[in-house]
Amino acid sequence: MSDWEKERGIIAELKTDVKYIREDVGIMQKQIRDLNKHTNMGLGGIKVLLIVGAVVGGIWTIMKIMSGIK
Repeated sequence: MSDWEKERGIIAELKTDVKYIREDVGIMQKQIRDLNKHTNMGLGGIKVLLIVGAVVGGIWTIMKIMSGIK
């Protein structure tokens, strides 16, 4: 087997490896996008809960103050 044939075999293997690496990178990028989306949704939910809790707490406090004034 000549050097040229050996190099062709090595090049073919490297092309296959690069193909699989690109596929893996694509999968990882999709997973990162999904993770970022879910993280942002979770942070949005926490913010909404904090705002709702503050509003309900404010209303509760005002009701307690009003009932104490009577």
